Amino acid sequence: MSDNKKNDITELEKYAKECTMNVDEYIEQKSINLNGLSVEEAEERLRKYGNNDVKQGKQKKWYNYFFQSLFTPFNSILLGIALVLSYTDVIIAEKPSYANIIVIVTLVLVSTLLEFFEEYRSNKSAEKLKELVATTAQVIRDGKKEKVHLKNITLGDIVSLSAGDMIPADLKIIESKDLYVRESSLTGESDAIKKIAKSEKAEEEIESISDLDTICFMGTNVISRKC
Repeated sequence: MSDNKKNDITELEKYAKECTMNVDEYIEQKSINLNGLSVEEAEERLRKYGNNDVKQGKQKKWYNYFFQSLFTPFNSILLGIALVLSYTDVIIAEKPSYANIIVIVTLVLVSTLLEFFEEYRSNKSAEKLKELVATTAQVIRDGKKEKVHLKNITLGDIVSLSAGDMIPADLKIIESKDLYVRESSLTGESDAIKKIAKSEKAEEEIESISDLDTICFMGTNVISRKC
């Protein structure tokens, strides 16, 4: 069994235990304050645990986009033809001719530059747009509901969910009414999954994440009602 498989099983077992745990027991074990964190507590935990961000891959440099545009299937075929022509029209030819090779190389350069500028510009625009879009969630701080940026949600926060919300982090449901969440991004299933505060499954019955009926996962969407 691979190490990755062992880690996956460990994580599922961990979630299964928390999924089937009684709400009161969970609140007591995690020392959760139903009035929410204070601003000072939230700031301290953010410093300790870091922001609620998904790690992004290293941004590509301009030359990565250039080489990606250069070695497309179409350009690779043209470059292959150019190599053949360099042998037939130059190396073994009695009178070397570079005309066809120049035409093909010109086509490759034009195709590469056009795709490069389009790809590079669109990716830079997407990055700037991502910085402008601030996704927020409603949490309880100092006993009051307030909207905070997703990256500022931390351990111990109580999150209030409504229809249309994106789940800002992996959450344990402590109170809900007719809460349905779409998990197609994780499971591939199009049907909304009902989430409840008291699990209907025993810990040993949980075999996949779709069985975790008291836990919502980051990036999934609330379909209906409020909790």
